[in-house]
Amino acid sequence: MTTFVTWNCNMAFRKKRDQILRYDPDVLVIQECENPATRGDWSAFSDWVWVGENDDKGLGVFARNGITVELADDDVTESRYVVPVEVDGARNLLAVWAMNDETEPRKRYIGQVYTALRQYRDFVNLDTIVAGDFNWNVEWDESPKSPLCGNFEQTVKILNEIGLESVYHSRTGAEFGEDDDPTFFMHKKRVRNYHIGYIFVSEGVSESVREYTVGTYDKWIDASDHMPTIVRFDTR
Repeated sequence: MTTFVTWNCNMAFRKKRDQILRYDPDVLVIQECENPATRGDWSAFSDWVWVGENDDKGLGVFARNGITVELADDDVTESRYVVPVEVDGARNLLAVWAMNDETEPRKRYIGQVYTALRQYRDFVNLDTIVAGDFNWNVEWDESPKSPLCGNFEQTVKILNEIGLESVYHSRTGAEFGEDDDPTFFMHKKRVRNYHIGYIFVSEGVSESVREYTVGTYDKWIDASDHMPTIVRFDTR
């Protein structure tokens, strides 16, 4: 059994991690977390990798229970915060924190995920988990402020061609854009809710999911405007 978490913690993960560690996760993708090399006690984890330009706010992948992690590519500038991670003890991971890109607007947000899937095509396969904060919903494809190098529909098409599917949509039968469980509450407003966090795995891995939980507003909004997603797999 492997427990996997993705959560945009809205900074200061060291002060909030006990709330997520109650679920005994093995692998965690944490967006907007501080650089563990600069502050905090991280002895609760067996390993971690972190990328970022600001020590207060980057992308971290944390491992527990003897699992180790390592960046599969040290040059992640093209896709910025969408990075390939080799995981010893669980499935490899493409960790996602889709960010704005003022220098290359076509590659902002979902465009970064699209770019990364093309950049790391040899890395992403049926044994890879693609997961994190995509910062995008398919409903926004129709009215971007400027053209994207790849929108949500095109990104999902690449994932499907590889053989990966969204665990949430596979389990619920919901169409993209008709997601009933928000992962983000803009400005922490209950009414401004969107599903923008995703976990993509192969059909076989999806069938091994024993629990899939999206955090609720009342339980998590004091910690972050994003809700964690917690998944338990039968297989590693």
